[in-house]
Amino acid sequence: MASTPVYTGQNYAISNLRAKLGTLVRPNNFSVKINLAKIATTSIDDTFEFRCEKAELPGKTIATSDGGASGPAIKLGYDMTYNDIQLSIICSEKMEERKFFEKWMDYIVKPFGDSLGAAGTIAYYSDYASGNKLTVAQLNDFGAAILTYECMDVYPIALTPMNATWEETNTYQRFGVTLAYRYHTFK
Repeated sequence: MASTPVYTGQNYAISNLRAKLGTLVRPNNFSVKINLAKIATTSIDDTFEFRCEKAELPGKTIATSDGGASGPAIKLGYDMTYNDIQLSIICSEKMEERKFFEKWMDYIVKPFGDSLGAAGTIAYYSDYASGNKLTVAQLNDFGAAILTYECMDVYPIALTPMNATWEETNTYQRFGVTLAYRYHTFK
């Protein structure tokens, strides 16, 4: 007959928990950089890292299909998919960050009202995405990168609306941007 362990209180003490967990990573220690191959970023280059108030470390999913000849089905991996990344951006006084992403999206798909009559035309992927890189790093308490993701061939696919309200007086303007990318690496 197996014996049931007896709770002594010693194993579940806070000091034991802290000792076992060690130093934890803080979500507010991060860095975000954007490097674009063919699109000029001079208006946001110097401050983008500090204007990005919230980011995500990227995720990925293995696409599966059911397999197995008989018995319970097994899932077989066949492809990797990469989740879009959400960023929250703080606006400068001239709103250069918002204008930058608006222009980039207008370059990808020409907006209606385009003076050249090109409304709805779509740019080549090689012109708006290829070679672009978003780097998101998780930092330790001393500012050193402990995990760095590089998202390749990145481009914006959505901008969130921005509030214009009399109720918010002691805050700052911000917006969200969703970025798609082809794949990521990590180190």
